[in-house]
Amino acid sequence: MKRTGFGIAVGATILLASTFAASAADLPVKYKAPPPDPWNWAGLYGGINAGYSFGRDTFDQALPNLPAGRFQDGPGRILPTGGVFGGQLGYNWQIERWVLGLEGDAQWTGQRDPGCGGFECIQNFNAEVGAALVRHQVDWFTTLRGRLGYANGGYLLYVTGGAAWAGIRETATLQFDDSVASATVKNVVAGWVFGGGIEGRLSGNWTVKFEYLHLDFSPTTTTTRLATPAGLLPFDETNVVRSHVTDNIVRVGLNYRLWNAQATAPAPIDPAANAWRWTGAYAGLNGGYGVGNTSFKEFKYFDPVAPPLFGELTHYISSFAPQKVSPQGALAGGQVGYNWQINQFVVGVEGDAQWSGQKDTACAMSCFTAGGPVETVTQRYNWLATARARLGYAGSGYLLFVTAGGAWAEIEETDVFSGAAVYTSNFKQTKGGWVAGGGVEAWLSGNWTGKIEYLHFDLGSINHTFATTDQTFPTMGTQSTVRNDVIRVGVNYRLGG
Repeated sequence: MKRTGFGIAVGATILLASTFAASAADLPVKYKAPPPDPWNWAGLYGGINAGYSFGRDTFDQALPNLPAGRFQDGPGRILPTGGVFGGQLGYNWQIERWVLGLEGDAQWTGQRDPGCGGFECIQNFNAEVGAALVRHQVDWFTTLRGRLGYANGGYLLYVTGGAAWAGIRETATLQFDDSVASATVKNVVAGWVFGGGIEGRLSGNWTVKFEYLHLDFSPTTTTTRLATPAGLLPFDETNVVRSHVTDNIVRVGLNYRLWNAQATAPAPIDPAANAWRWTGAYAGLNGGYGVGNTSFKEFKYFDPVAPPLFGELTHYISSFAPQKVSPQGALAGGQVGYNWQINQFVVGVEGDAQWSGQKDTACAMSCFTAGGPVETVTQRYNWLATARARLGYAGSGYLLFVTAGGAWAEIEETDVFSGAAVYTSNFKQTKGGWVAGGGVEAWLSGNWTGKIEYLHFDLGSINHTFATTDQTFPTMGTQSTVRNDVIRVGVNYRLGG
């Protein structure tokens, strides 16, 4: 009996323990959330940056000591382009998702370009040269700017603006036949800067940014005294150049937060940003700004059946050096595409079509104000289109990407040659070429994303000739190479994935 009772007791104990264990298993398990990420944008930071700059200088020129020495009718163009490299230092204050900041930067730049298209830019049939050239080199620039941004997920969308300064080296050169006179002046110019970008967190205190800046400097008038060698002119020549320099900077930067400051009620990272995936089809709209860079030469062809002229080396008169025209203006259009995301890497294809308002007129060969010839080239982009591949790296709610592919554009040109008579030719061509660039795209809300990107177009060359009724020059024309730089922002909606 005792053994039986003991067995019953043991069995009851085991049954009770099993029942308790089963009940405990059914109880909800308490979950301890991981500690919140202490990251915010407040604090002191510093970093480095590198990028590409495409400037635009509208100038006109006078040589007062010459009989017809006045400012030209048609403006000349200098288009300094090149790499930029420098560093930045700044401080941010964060209030919930809003970020206020101050930033200063200093940049070395390799921008430079010579321009021919002042009062004269002629190489004659017998190798005689009459040319006034201007060369601009942007040695450095610096900015001091405010920033206003919106933090979402692991990235910061911001606009920025403030003051800018630059060191510009200007070289004026006169060349008549084999005689050359030249002088160089260095100017420090002030102006303003405005732009925007996206900055994303990488790891720890490291962030990466992509930004665009437009700089506009005060117009300058530079007077140089050219000591002309014997045989060039019987006197020293005063050269006056009036110019207005603008610049466009596209750059990527790396920042390290040197000192943290507590944000006021920092907002937690949105889980939807971390959960966002880029796979799927999308479509959207975009708008932006383009600055063209067309290098051209003008030609006046002699009658091919006429006997050679005395001393003739070539059967035409041409521009002594490549001249420039720079169509600039607004862009608007749309894009469609598809992305595939593999871990943190994204590959995709995208096509877009753009209306373009880019247009410019520049002097060609000769532009005298007092009774002399005035010759101009006007160029316009009517539309642009691309078909590109994209390769990107996905962070917390944002995508860094590079892109490249094919490009097409309709280019309209008007050539005007005036002297004793006026000859005008207008034509359109659809040109194909390639495009390459990069940018950042960020998740905004729901299926919406926003992007900022830069694209460089190379559309090959254009050769155009047309007939006239002039007995000496029955055929005229231009030869040009066409480039374009575009910065634009856009919104996309993911259709499915």
